[in-house]
Amino acid sequence: MAGPHQPTTAAADATPAATTVKMLRLTLERASPPRLPTGAPSQTYILPVDAENKACSLRLWSFARPHMRAFHTSWLAFFLTFLVTFAPAALLPVLRDDLDLTNTDIGNAGIASVCGAIGARLVMGTLVDLFGPRYAAASALLGTAPFTFSMALIQNAAGFLTMRMLVGLSLSMFVVNQYWMTQMFNTTLVGRANALAAGWGNTGAGATLLLMPLLYEG
Repeated sequence: MAGPHQPTTAAADATPAATTVKMLRLTLERASPPRLPTGAPSQTYILPVDAENKACSLRLWSFARPHMRAFHTSWLAFFLTFLVTFAPAALLPVLRDDLDLTNTDIGNAGIASVCGAIGARLVMGTLVDLFGPRYAAASALLGTAPFTFSMALIQNAAGFLTMRMLVGLSLSMFVVNQYWMTQMFNTTLVGRANALAAGWGNTGAGATLLLMPLLYEG
């Protein structure tokens, strides 16, 4: 029987075991990465971000990944869709004579290009929800590229109307444009990001009126 000042066998065995457990816990804590506080960004970005990794700053001359690169990709893709959709309108004096178009044909073709965009935007909304903005943007651009090239092959008013409607499907890129900006930027500036990305994309309509006559005459 142990005396009053003599430690029991169980107590003596517990002290080294507790020390070993403590050492193992300290070793594991040092080896594991530090835990981020709740709501902290999970990655490091060039732009300041919020808890959802959305940018809190809009630097127009930056191409920082992923926020500003998505911004520039989005507006440029939207710009291209306006460029190709309204290119025939810039060459109407030539196309009218070559295809023997009437004013009714020209008006109907313009309506068809816009009506195609309305339906395509409904489909594009579903695509961005299912596959994300990158794949949706690629599908809009690559899917309508053959129709853009086919504009050079049309021979009559029916072909002109059909191609204008099919090329107009590319204007569904507007949905991708706005969706992408909402994903990338904080609520304090997402309105400005949306306005700039959409506005710069819309300038494609004006740019094509300047470029197409020059390209045709050149």
